[in-house]
Amino acid sequence: MDLSDPSYGVAVIGINEGNAAAHNAGIFSQIKSKGNTDEDVNIDTCVCIRDKIMSVNGTPCERSSFDDVVGLVSSAETEKVVLKLGRLQGSTVVNYYHGRCISARPGESYGFLAEKCGVDVQYECRTGSCQTCVHWMQFPDKERDINADDEKANLYERTIFHCVGKVPRGYRWLHVLDPYQRADVAD
Repeated sequence: MDLSDPSYGVAVIGINEGNAAAHNAGIFSQIKSKGNTDEDVNIDTCVCIRDKIMSVNGTPCERSSFDDVVGLVSSAETEKVVLKLGRLQGSTVVNYYHGRCISARPGESYGFLAEKCGVDVQYECRTGSCQTCVHWMQFPDKERDINADDEKANLYERTIFHCVGKVPRGYRWLHVLDPYQRADVAD
């Protein structure tokens, strides 16, 4: 796959502090305030690194070049630009505490994802022994994503090691907490 080929379209490759990060942080701040249900975290409205831009203000651009997409955005006649985004099928939205999200594939390293999201993770051993790179992560009841008829799902919490940890299969989203913060969630 040649990513410089314009037929692949344009993808989000970074999220700086600002509207997208604040929007994402707002979505994930609802995790506890809405009773810990997975359905209350509307990840479909998150802006993620690796999302593909499908349209700008209703104009299709899924196979357009970067210059064409920038042209659509800069020629918008309104201050507000509406993007329709596409996401990798089977991916998990990994949200970091500062609002930067990435569309992750199962088996990808948390360290790699953190780097892509601009998260400064401290490392010493790179084997998980020293626990320097540990962060707390919140995630929904895995069964909740499979059977939507269940009553409220539980929210779980565990540690991850950025040096050796990998994204598991079967989750729609994972929320990595600030390394100095741990939510008070029952297991």
